[in-house]
Amino acid sequence: MNFSSFAVLAIGILVLGLIIALILHLFSPEARIERRRRRNNYPVASRGKRPMVKFSVRTKKDDR
Repeated sequence: MNFSSFAVLAIGILVLGLIIALILHLFSPEARIERRRRRNNYPVASRGKRPMVKFSVRTKKDDR
């Protein structure tokens, strides 16, 4: 094995290790909690001119 093939192999292993580390970090429980925290703490930006309250009311169904 000459030096150039060893260098390519070493760089490939390094890149593969970085990709695996990034994937493991993105799917870790801590990252999931951080994404949920950021999503829930964003300011609400709404441009609608209608009322912003939506009521969940259970009504009787018509027997037609």
